[in-house]
Amino acid sequence: MAVSRAELSAHFSSEWRRLAGWVRRHLADAPDREGVDIVHEVYATLFESDDDLPIDNLSAYVYTAVRRKVIDRIRRRKPMVSLESPLGGEEGLRLSDILPAPSEHPLDSRERAELSAALHPALAELDPPSREIIVATEFEGRPFRELSVDWDVPIGTLLSRKSRALRRLAVSLAEFRN
Repeated sequence: MAVSRAELSAHFSSEWRRLAGWVRRHLADAPDREGVDIVHEVYATLFESDDDLPIDNLSAYVYTAVRRKVIDRIRRRKPMVSLESPLGGEEGLRLSDILPAPSEHPLDSRERAELSAALHPALAELDPPSREIIVATEFEGRPFRELSVDWDVPIGTLLSRKSRALRRLAVSLAEFRN
């Protein structure tokens, strides 16, 4: 049995809202518009076919096609990244450290620029091993375990080296502390 365009049009008119609601329930965290978009994609594909469609049960066919589209969207979702999760490893820089505060004042960005300008000379004052650990963990986001293996230095030594380096930086950048 073939489905004509008139039957397809009538089916679309009577079922699209119900199908869009079904999609929204299964993609609860998706925008409301996504449910309608998926239903429209399925029907557009059917309407674009050249001839009458050789489909026995149009409702079953459409619901199956919509269900498959929903499954595809779920599989393509990217995992959410927490603002508090460390970048590049188990310790170090977090995404929330990089992103500006939503209510950031223009003077804050000027102060940050001044701090950045003062940070480079302060880093240059550090001895090379201390500077390397700060750069590797804070700017490159490398974990201590990886550094320990690459540099053949125990993790405890790296931690104490970083601690001393941060104390020296804090003294050098004391004027920027709140």
